[in-house]
Amino acid sequence: MSTRIGDVVVDVADPADGADRAAGAVVRATIDRPRARNALSPSVLDGLAAACDVARDAQASVFVVGGTGGTLSAGADLHHVHGLVGDRDGIDSYLTAIGATLDRLADLPCVTVAVVGGHAVAGGCELLLACDLAVAATDAGIGDRHLEYGLLPGAGGSVRLPRALPGALARRLLYTGEIVDGATAHAWGLVSHVAPPGELDATVEALVARLARHSPAALHAMKRLHRDAAPPADAATLAAERAVAVAHLSGSPAVREGLEAFRTGRPPDFSPGGPVAVGPRIEDEST
Repeated sequence: MSTRIGDVVVDVADPADGADRAAGAVVRATIDRPRARNALSPSVLDGLAAACDVARDAQASVFVVGGTGGTLSAGADLHHVHGLVGDRDGIDSYLTAIGATLDRLADLPCVTVAVVGGHAVAGGCELLLACDLAVAATDAGIGDRHLEYGLLPGAGGSVRLPRALPGALARRLLYTGEIVDGATAHAWGLVSHVAPPGELDATVEALVARLARHSPAALHAMKRLHRDAAPPADAATLAAERAVAVAHLSGSPAVREGLEAFRTGRPPDFSPGGPVAVGPRIEDEST
């Protein structure tokens, strides 16, 4: 069964409808905004939140989130953010919606799997970090890219990244805005599985099949045990990150410059000395 909710396509594979009745239900959520590199627009957030509800209702064993065209997400919808400049309440509402959606994903009782064939940067990296496991192509691009445009993470990046990586590596990604490939992300432990681009789908399917063959009750209990042993990011810390991000997005001249640079496709100029050098721009044609 496939349903489109906002800009997310949700598929449910119910074991009762198939030959393998021992397997648990699998819910797949595919962000479908390829022209915008699957940026996290309000309609995407609505779809992801609804997909999480579908997974709960189905008592799913596995929840898989990916994106059309391979890119998980290029992050926040910066065209949307550009329209919110000067609107502190609007910025707060948007970041709160992203954070609440990712928290809902992180809180699912089933095992969650992110799939990255292209990029997962900034908010896309935050989406990846909210999942239990991640499968990336060796040439995928992953990182926290907020500083490239004078922005800050506001949906868990500065909180979850240091929990996922050794301190020096987390600081490297947060401070430099560097994007690392999937092979490097796997070597660091940022993603759980890696595969050559041509084998990504098969690797994902093999992982999903392995997870789904377990007893759903035991799988859910194992996730509870893991969360008790390694508690997830707490709500107060996530809220503190969002408060800093809202204040920065609402009042920093660097944000206006970064968003204007993004809108016009030029490198941002944060100093009197001229444009700063940035990495390759990820196109976002959202409106």
